[in-house]
Amino acid sequence: MQEFIPNTETYSLPPSSPAEALPPREPVRVILIGSAAGINLVIGILHRLGFAEPRAWSKLQRDPNTGLPMRVLTKWIRRGSEE
Repeated sequence: MQEFIPNTETYSLPPSSPAEALPPREPVRVILIGSAAGINLVIGILHRLGFAEPRAWSKLQRDPNTGLPMRVLTKWIRRGSEE
């Protein structure tokens, strides 16, 4: 009969990066203005390219400057060191 041998190995999580090492996030807005059909077509193309899910876009609204239909998407990006 084999006796129980306790596990003596110690596991720990990898050290986390300090908060200041992470570049800050910023919102970037993508705005589509045109016909409702044209906007939906472009959103479908961008979705197939892996850019964003269609439900991530705002509902159809009116552009305050032109009165044309528009939809807005906010993407959150991490700024790199190129600034």
